[in-house]
Amino acid sequence: MFVYEKKLEYPIRIKNSNPALAKFICSQYGGPDGELGASLRYLSQRYAMPYPELSAILTDIGTEELGHLEMVGTIVYQLTRSMTPEQIKQSGYDTYFVDHTAGVFPQFASGTPWTAATIGVTGDVIADLSEDMSAEQKARKTYDNILRLCDDPDVTDVIRFLREREGRALPALRRGAASGDGKDGSEERLFDQSGL
Repeated sequence: MFVYEKKLEYPIRIKNSNPALAKFICSQYGGPDGELGASLRYLSQRYAMPYPELSAILTDIGTEELGHLEMVGTIVYQLTRSMTPEQIKQSGYDTYFVDHTAGVFPQFASGTPWTAATIGVTGDVIADLSEDMSAEQKARKTYDNILRLCDDPDVTDVIRFLREREGRALPALRRGAASGDGKDGSEERLFDQSGL
């Protein structure tokens, strides 16, 4: 069961419209390494985890990723809610606008719609936890790229917060990989393969 708290994990108050910025930040909403895929990956993988500790870790991280999804969606919406027709045309946001207006639609920065094919759920503890650690690093990389392209302090402040939060999942995943009881040798195999 989930309980929804009606406040964001971090305050978002973006003053200036910038559809050009929203165009690539939307990738962290529904792109290949975005928050939508992350939340669904963790919440789907948890069922096949062989240990309750692993299932709990994936549930906790997946739930936090839902909060990040809400925050990224809020950023995209606040960047586009007051855009002018001129801004829409000049920024190249017009193709998105035709289909979605200022709605927040899960897609890559390139315009490709989100697909479940971007997430890995195998039912194998080693494959899934390895995928998760890699995905966390890819999310950080995407946030780094956004920070390189963004000069709005109202946005960069939130992106830095989200980037930092991504880094907190990696130690939890590593602890989770080592939390098994060793009956199937999963933690030894995981660490042998990953070099952790």
